[in-house]
Amino acid sequence: MSDKRDKAIKYFWLTLTAIIAVFTLIVSVRTVRDMVETNRRRKATEERIVRLEAQIARDSSFIHSLKTSPDFLEAFAREHFHMQRPGETVYILEE
Repeated sequence: MSDKRDKAIKYFWLTLTAIIAVFTLIVSVRTVRDMVETNRRRKATEERIVRLEAQIARDSSFIHSLKTSPDFLEAFAREHFHMQRPGETVYILEE
């Protein structure tokens, strides 16, 4: 009887160890997958930050030019809003 009991205990511990090993493997794989996905999103976000900072620099330069250069402001208004001086004829050419 003791032999059967020893075998049952042995199989119980082997089964428990296998279950724990499988569970650990599943959790580890999932953690690694999540880590890879998080790193991918982080890199994409960093690239987006670089692009947006460059855009901010261009826009800041553009705004500075609009505020400080009357000639630039006039050229911009003429090109984008088709503005003209009194008595002036403007021809719009579409490309």
